[in-house]
Amino acid sequence: MRPDRPEHAVKALFFAYFAIVGAFAPYLSLYFAAVGMSVAQIGVLMALPQMMRVFGPPFWGALADRLGHRVLLLRISAGAALAGVSLLGFAGGNYLWLAVVLAFYHFASSAQGPLAETMALATAAGDSGRYGRMRLWGSIGFIAAVTLTGPLLDALGVQRLTWVMVLLCALLLAVTWRVPEPPARAADRGPPVWRRLREPAIAAFFVSCFLMLFAHAALYAFYSLYLERAGYSKTLIGLAWTLGVLAEIVLFRVQRPLFERFGPLPLLGTSLAVAALRFALIGLAGAQPVVVVVTQLMHAITFGLHHSAVMALLHRWFGEREQGRAQAMYVTLGYGLGGASGGIVAGWLWAGIGANAAFLGASVAAALGCGAVALAGRFDYASRGR
Repeated sequence: MRPDRPEHAVKALFFAYFAIVGAFAPYLSLYFAAVGMSVAQIGVLMALPQMMRVFGPPFWGALADRLGHRVLLLRISAGAALAGVSLLGFAGGNYLWLAVVLAFYHFASSAQGPLAETMALATAAGDSGRYGRMRLWGSIGFIAAVTLTGPLLDALGVQRLTWVMVLLCALLLAVTWRVPEPPARAADRGPPVWRRLREPAIAAFFVSCFLMLFAHAALYAFYSLYLERAGYSKTLIGLAWTLGVLAEIVLFRVQRPLFERFGPLPLLGTSLAVAALRFALIGLAGAQPVVVVVTQLMHAITFGLHHSAVMALLHRWFGEREQGRAQAMYVTLGYGLGGASGGIVAGWLWAGIGANAAFLGASVAAALGCGAVALAGRFDYASRGR
C-alpha cells in the first residue's frame, strides 16, 4: 500500500483515532450501566483507561524516541488494540474481566495519541495554524462516530457498542499502513525529560494539566449518564457531544491569530478559567437544554484552546528528540494521573452526595489549575530575564 504525504497521513490518523474516541467515550458508561455495573464500579472502570495512560505513553514514547521508528510502533499498537477490543463483548457483566480487557486495550491504544501528536508537531514545524488544520480532522472523526453511533445504539441496543469498536479499530490499523515511515534517527542519548520537572515553570504547567484533566474526568466518565438519567436519548446525547466538537473545530480553524496576539500561556489560563465556569454551570443548573447547549459550546475553549496551548508549550520547551517523551509525560500526568484520580473522585462524589457534586468538584479543580498557570507564567517570565 503506497504511503500518503505526511500531512495527509496525519489527518487520516487523527480522524481514525478520534473516531474511536467518539464511539467509545460518550457511550461507554451507558454500556457499563446496561451490563449491570453500579455507579461506583463505573467510576473505577472509566478511570482504568486513564490509569493505563500512566504506564503506556512513557513506554511507547521512550521506544519512539530511542528507536525512531514511530510508524512501526503505531502499527503494532493498533493491532494490539484491535485484539483487545475484540474481547470486550465476551466479558459481559463480569467486572474483573471488563477491567482486564479494558486495561489491555487502553495500554495498547495509548501509543496512538502521543505518536500522532508528535508527527503533527514535526510536520507543522511550530505553525499553530497548520497544526490546527491537521488536528481538526480528529474532531471531524469524533463527530462522525458520535453522531452515527447514537442512533445505532438507540435502534439495536447499547450492547452493540463492541461491534462498532471492532470496526473502528480495524479502520485505525488500516490507516497506519498509509503513514510514511520517516528516516530512522540515531538512538537518543539525551537526559530523561522527567528532570525538566525541576524547572518551576514546567512543574507548574504540568500541575495545571493534571488539574484540567482531573476536572474533565467528570465530563468524560459521567456526562452521558447524567444526561440519560435526565431523560435524554442516546441520539440526543450524541448530538450534545457533537455540538461541543463542532465548536472545537471552529476554534482549530481560527486559532492562529489568537496565538500570535496572546501567546500560549495566557490562552492556557483562559481555558482553565472557562472550564471552572463550565463545570459550575453543569453542577448548579443541571441538564436544562439551554445549559447543555451553552456548556457544550464552551468545549471549544476547555478542550480545543487548552489542547493547542499545551501542544505549543511542549513544542517550545522541549527539543525535537524529546518530543515523544514530552508528549508521553503530558498524557501520563494529565490524562493518566489526572484523569484516573478525577474519575474515581467524581464517582465517589456522585455516589456519596449526588451527581451535581461531581461537576462542582470539577469546577474547583479547574479553578486551582488556573492558579497553577499563573504561577507558570510568573516563573517563565523570570527565567527569560524580562
